[in-house]
Amino acid sequence: MRLPELGIGVVYFAGLEPLLEPGDLVNVIEIEPQTFWLQPDSAVSAYRIDEQALARVCHLPGAKLLHGIGFAVGGTLPPEPAQFPPLLKMQAALGAPWVSEHLAFNRARHAGSEFTTSFMLPLRQSEAGIEAAVHSIRATAHQLPVPFAFETGVNYLQPRSDEIPDGEFTARIAEEADCGILLDLHNIWCNQKNGRQSVEEFLRALPLERVWEVHLAGGFERHGYWLDSHSGSIPAPLVELAAHVVPQLPNLRALIFELFPSYLPQAGLETVSRELEVLRRLWDGRKSSRTTSERAQRPKVAPVTLPGPAPKQWEDALGAVVVGRPAGNELADTLLTDPGVTIVRDLLADFRASMTVEVCKLSFRLIVLSCGEAAFDALLADYWARRTPQRFASAEAIGFTEHVAAQALDVPYLDNVLAFERATLDTLLDGQSRVVPFAHDPMAVLRPLSEGRLPADPKPGMYEIEITPPGATAL
Repeated sequence: MRLPELGIGVVYFAGLEPLLEPGDLVNVIEIEPQTFWLQPDSAVSAYRIDEQALARVCHLPGAKLLHGIGFAVGGTLPPEPAQFPPLLKMQAALGAPWVSEHLAFNRARHAGSEFTTSFMLPLRQSEAGIEAAVHSIRATAHQLPVPFAFETGVNYLQPRSDEIPDGEFTARIAEEADCGILLDLHNIWCNQKNGRQSVEEFLRALPLERVWEVHLAGGFERHGYWLDSHSGSIPAPLVELAAHVVPQLPNLRALIFELFPSYLPQAGLETVSRELEVLRRLWDGRKSSRTTSERAQRPKVAPVTLPGPAPKQWEDALGAVVVGRPAGNELADTLLTDPGVTIVRDLLADFRASMTVEVCKLSFRLIVLSCGEAAFDALLADYWARRTPQRFASAEAIGFTEHVAAQALDVPYLDNVLAFERATLDTLLDGQSRVVPFAHDPMAVLRPLSEGRLPADPKPGMYEIEITPPGATAL
């Protein structure tokens, strides 16, 4: 298989566009396709691509890659079929030479129904787990017109005596599924720092000739764990590690820096530019010092049957405890004693809160300014106890606005602000104009909130505000 050599790049979001103009800084842009999708009706499995956003990215210079963040491969539940049509359309539009996704699971079962965890969770590392992952990857690759690679994931759980070591587990899946590897060096460095297998042992087991792409990122420490937070500069020890590893990857085709959009205001474009210069030096220093024939001499490891839960039991128990649902079995009770589960639950709570606040900014500010942050946090906690995570921020926000509206809070203007943000979201999703009634001058309510202030005695009356696609407003 001959893949094009792409060079260095970044995972795309709109705030990075000033760095993406023609020049030598960025060779390739990695797109997370689900960030371009809309779900007009969360009750049905159908997604619509934001065509304007896609067209904008298509016209950016440089090669394009697709890296999924929603159809994790590896679990016993197959990737959602409805995700493939928009994925295939984006692949064709962008000309991505390969597609990647996380080796993880993000769907499980509870009380007879499926739910999404909205968080990539580690697989059951057993022979049966390998078999399930290989089946999932092959089924995914069969849908694609280009090669497929999986990403090596972060795992906050402590190692278990009944599991196959991380590197061997990953290697077996790649070889038996006959696919590529997206080696996220920050992830496996996190795993080492958090008490799992060392990076050296992990890489010693890996078929390095299958690595097509490498991810690098920054993180930070919380409660004694190093988090894969994509929060800023690449730590110096990780840069040193990459300088050692990159020359050993004979088929490396792309080297990518990751930063979450929420950290850009803090990090700044200057930081991203500096990290890209670091990647450029790593890229220029690579060489094929380890050949495919040398790696082929790696001894085969005989299958080992270990006691422990089946993959389905593992996924359902871990998925339930992470989202705060009672699983009622010994495995779930054991998982709850793992401090890594607490870390995942905290991260999931942060993620759900950020999705909700991003869509419901004005309602969030009104509640916090009127009642305090503790009251808003209590609303979130109550909502999460009633509803499992949603895959898209739009569905999460819709559920939360419905929950808040049902509480009948004694907060002035809240009903109108909730209705405005819900209508704005619905218009974005389905492209239909809407009119929202207001009991006070809408601009005197919305403008102060947009500036972080409470409205100051807006004029009462019978007002209407029209919301038109793509969210523009007119009185």
